[in-house]
Amino acid sequence: MVPKTPLHIAIAADMGWGHVRPLCALAARIVRLRAADVTLVGLAQHETDMFDRRVVAAAFDGTVQRVLAAQPVPCAVATRELPALRAPHALVVDILGHEYVASARKYDAALKVFVSMPPSLLSMHVLRTKVDEGEIAGMLAAIEKGVGEGRTLGQATNEVMGGPTDEILAAPGLPPIHDYEQYPQELYFDPGELGPFYLTVPDLIYRCNGLISASMACIEPPEIIDLFAKFSAARGFEPLRLLGPLLPQTEREAEIERGGIAGSPEISSFLKNVLEKHGERSMLYISLGTVFWPTQPEKMWTFLDVLLDKKIPFIMAHASPFCQLPEETVAKVKASGTGLFVPWAPQQAILEHPVTGWFVTHGGFNGIVESIHAGVPMICWPFQGDQPLNVVHLTDNLDVAYELLEVRNGPWGLKPIHRTGKTPTGTLVAVRAEANALLEKALGEDGARKRANIQKLRDAALELWKDGGEARIAAEQMLDSIAA
Repeated sequence: MVPKTPLHIAIAADMGWGHVRPLCALAARIVRLRAADVTLVGLAQHETDMFDRRVVAAAFDGTVQRVLAAQPVPCAVATRELPALRAPHALVVDILGHEYVASARKYDAALKVFVSMPPSLLSMHVLRTKVDEGEIAGMLAAIEKGVGEGRTLGQATNEVMGGPTDEILAAPGLPPIHDYEQYPQELYFDPGELGPFYLTVPDLIYRCNGLISASMACIEPPEIIDLFAKFSAARGFEPLRLLGPLLPQTEREAEIERGGIAGSPEISSFLKNVLEKHGERSMLYISLGTVFWPTQPEKMWTFLDVLLDKKIPFIMAHASPFCQLPEETVAKVKASGTGLFVPWAPQQAILEHPVTGWFVTHGGFNGIVESIHAGVPMICWPFQGDQPLNVVHLTDNLDVAYELLEVRNGPWGLKPIHRTGKTPTGTLVAVRAEANALLEKALGEDGARKRANIQKLRDAALELWKDGGEARIAAEQMLDSIAA
């Protein structure tokens, strides 16, 4: 017998941690707010090619067909079958959800779809969309044809879409940047492989019923919110709903996060020793996420050398498969007693530990929210996607972060920066000089100002999910709309 709860919402996200985690938190909050069932659809990825969307699309299609038909589905984490639920009232997808929506609408053309993305990234795609849905489909077909003829996805995409340009892009509320400034780093994979995402994002927007975001009302420029109010009204969409911060909410969930430290004696001991010897807010936590890593890693080793010279403690999590730690660097760090390399770390728990003073980050949105929630200012090393725009907002608008500019590389990273008028040289000498100057500022009055600014944001963020808070109200409105 199919349970008759008032609401059933399906949520689908790629199995990258930054995509899955906020939507898991949203699922937990939904069931606390309403009598509702939430089905979280876990998706397989290609074993060697993270950009092969055919594998993801095929996995989702089989699952969503059963979910929409109110049939039992296999559990993704245990060898058992989950009982049938009523057909979902809505589907929530994130930025990579183009295939999911197309698949779900095959089986239920009227299914309500909500798309979750960072508003700053979303606004840039809205502004840059100069092709209609038919043209987007044609360009995607041309890319697929090129791949079928033997070209790589990156080659086929570049032939159809072209590369970055000198065009000035101006998202509302954000300082203008050159188009090429969205690519400040070379990657270990052809950035052209990301091209289809840049086409499918606007197409995904046009297919949905409403836009949601894990961003927070206290950090978004009013100009962006106004843009989306007008955009949504013109398209007949639901208004943009800011639902962040989407992080663990209960003490039990927070205890699980802290358990990540307790479960790693090496990390626990290091944090304890640094706190005793150097005091609160003395340590840097370094993580560039689970994918990105500099193609010139010697720039990272140079940055670490500056930390060692200044005897600034640090933990570096190196989860990226592209990271290869040189034996000499590992030995040097170990001998110093002030640094620790770990393949994985309980990031939120470390950020909220009293010893953590700064977060060196690639500027992914999940990490930004965690950093603000912990009141820890940032030092940013962006690569691509939403990261460059996020970092411009953090440094120039919110004044809670610095950006490392001399670590840039490649044909686009070493071109003039619009908002500064300067051109990075990208040499190791320049990286060392910039790191020294930046850390001096971070540890002085300038850094204290940024810390005070992010503490104000933290205080505001902590109010958003309380009774009467903007995020809670937005979530209630979204659920009312789904139930209507």
